[in-house]
This record gives sequence, C-alpha cells and structure tokens, in this order.
Amino acid sequence: MKLQDNLFTILAKEAEQPAFQISINKDWPIYKAHFPGHPITPGVCIVQMIQELLQVYLGREVNLIKAKNVKYLSIISPEEVSELNVSFTLIEEQPDGSLKVHAQVTSGGTIYTKLSATFE
Repeated sequence: MKLQDNLFTILAKEAEQPAFQISINKDWPIYKAHFPGHPITPGVCIVQMIQELLQVYLGREVNLIKAKNVKYLSIISPEEVSELNVSFTLIEEQPDGSLKVHAQVTSGGTIYTKLSATFE
C-alpha cells in the first residue's frame, strides 16, 4: 500500500541530512475507522511512512525484514498535529547488503515514534 500522496505528503526534504517534513491528510479514510470520533494514526501506517521516506531518500525500493525496536511514545492524532518531521539518525549498510536503520517521527518538541529496523 502506498501512503505517500494519500495519508501523507512530503512538504520538504532536508538537503544536508536524511530528513523530511510531511503533512498528514486528516481526511484519509483510515481515520474514520481508527477510531471514529477520536482518530489516531495506526502504528503500521507510521512504519510504512518511514519505509516509503527511506525509499525516497535512497532512490530505490526497500523492504522491511526486521523491526528490532519500535516505540510509539505519543499518539499521532490528525486533529492535533498536521505536520511531522521524519529523520533518519542511522542508515548503515551491513556486510550482507541489508540496511540497519534508526528513524524518529517528531513535531515540535514531541517525539512520537522511534524505530530501529533492518531493510533489504
């Protein structure tokens, strides 16, 4: 499932580092079901957003093969936050060709999600 240009849109890409500013589409259909009257962004969608932004940064497709550590530290409600920053603090190629990745999703001073994962 492609979330870019559906659930989120890229507003800006940092030139010096792997980081993006994105906007959330509060009218995307998932928010009608998750949860009616109190929408929150599903964790699986957050991980998918990170994967898609990693693909944009790398200029190629990648697949998640292992999510070592995923921490959802705050709820992303489209009614409360409309823009997020997604930054990659580590993208390291491993001897087997996979990528070790650390990413975080923030807005203002709030950290919403931290992810440590392996992609190939």
